[in-house]
Amino acid sequence: MAQKDIQAHRRGWFPLPLRISIGYVFAAIIPLLLVVVFIKVQTQPTLINQANDTMTSDAQTRVQLIDNYFRERTLDAMALTQVPSVQQFMALSPADTPIAIYKDGLLHSTFALQAGLSRSKDYSYWALFNAQGHLIQSYPTGTPQRGNAYITPEQLKSIKAGKTFISPVYYDPKTNVATVDIYAPIFTLPVPNTKPQVLGFMRATLKMDYIWKEVVQKDANVHGKNSYAFIVDENGVRIADTDPNRLFTSIKPLSSTAQQQILNQQRYGNKSQIQAPYDPALGNHTGNNRGASEIFNARPQGQQEDFEVVRQATTSVPWQYFVLSPVSSVTSIANQQMSNIFWLAGLAALVVAIGGFFAGIGISRPIMRAVESLRGNSQALNILAQSQQDAAGEQVWVVDSSQVGLQSVQYYTEAAKVASEKLNSTTQLLRQHGNQLTPAQVEQVMEDIMRSASYLVNALEYQHSSNQKLATALKVATQVTEQLQTGASSATDAAEQLERVVQELRSVVGR
Repeated sequence: MAQKDIQAHRRGWFPLPLRISIGYVFAAIIPLLLVVVFIKVQTQPTLINQANDTMTSDAQTRVQLIDNYFRERTLDAMALTQVPSVQQFMALSPADTPIAIYKDGLLHSTFALQAGLSRSKDYSYWALFNAQGHLIQSYPTGTPQRGNAYITPEQLKSIKAGKTFISPVYYDPKTNVATVDIYAPIFTLPVPNTKPQVLGFMRATLKMDYIWKEVVQKDANVHGKNSYAFIVDENGVRIADTDPNRLFTSIKPLSSTAQQQILNQQRYGNKSQIQAPYDPALGNHTGNNRGASEIFNARPQGQQEDFEVVRQATTSVPWQYFVLSPVSSVTSIANQQMSNIFWLAGLAALVVAIGGFFAGIGISRPIMRAVESLRGNSQALNILAQSQQDAAGEQVWVVDSSQVGLQSVQYYTEAAKVASEKLNSTTQLLRQHGNQLTPAQVEQVMEDIMRSASYLVNALEYQHSSNQKLATALKVATQVTEQLQTGASSATDAAEQLERVVQELRSVVGR
């Protein structure tokens, strides 16, 4: 019983309207929460896969633009190296050729250099070099050196092997222009059954404007807010980036040989000394296979969130193209949906809570009236029980008193009868034999008469007392009867209250 009272008291901490309102809120928001879970489990991975596919396609497109661009520029250089006037001029020896002929050949070769300059607005210099790497002609004049030389021994070795190649990136901080050099060997005129010889080479200096502005910069924020892209060379140095502040920083430590080559050639001006911080999260994913691609998740240096990263290698140059998009941007649609659902859930919870509260009041009002009626009924039944208990005790006392009084009346009635018979017989004896009795016998008879009369008087007194007790018992019996009548009235009232409670509860349940 005490445990039930405690449980009822605990339930009383939350009124019924509030409990109903809370129930309505849970019923309203649970489906929305299930939708959120579905979006989290199903939609977000789908969006990430779609974003990865889009980023991969974009990276492949950008890399294809780079490869096509450098392929065309390489073809420009190779085409001009095969101009007969250039080949004929490069075959001349300044010491053995008349000056007029040499100058005429130089003039026609310069025309070829001018033609090369007109092939693209990104060309800044075209130049001719002999097989030893010495500058012969430049158009316009001022072909820049790379460090203290126009060509490195390794590059000259590749030229003599007949290879056409593209140099690393060089940056001039004064003009804020980055360039690469395209080296193409110049061979002797074809002669049947004779292997062509390398006479020298042509170098075209190509600005990186197209790569910087038309390829990389246009990838900024394409794949969501804060998405970006950059290109690293074979050493991991950023040679193009949507953020200029990251230019010529490295995503991984450079070898001592690579660092020394960069310093010797002063490739990046005052930024040629590559220092930390590096970006190991990205540096661990730089491959050397041209054309290779990779998709991974990482947190780049200095970022506060994870990024989806696509790496695509070029084929024309040893570069890696990186496209990065924050995971939050990739899943922004799902996040927006979840945010909208949370707002909707909050609004629905508020509306349902208010509606549920008033509905709870409407439901609980008849219940509260029923409770009050039950409480009154309980009090009436308690009063009835107490009255019945008192009446039962008094009824027992009435019965006991009546039995005792009746026994007393019976006893003293029998005693009075015996005394009366004794007095009557004595009186008859005295009447019939009064003349024959001696004075002593008469005295004895008189004592008997007095004794019987005294006994009769006492019996009558006791009988009167018993009659009073019986009268009292009858009075109490009357009171008990009245109490029983009151109890019956209380029971009737309780029954009526119970009937009202039943009606109220039926109105709650609708039956």
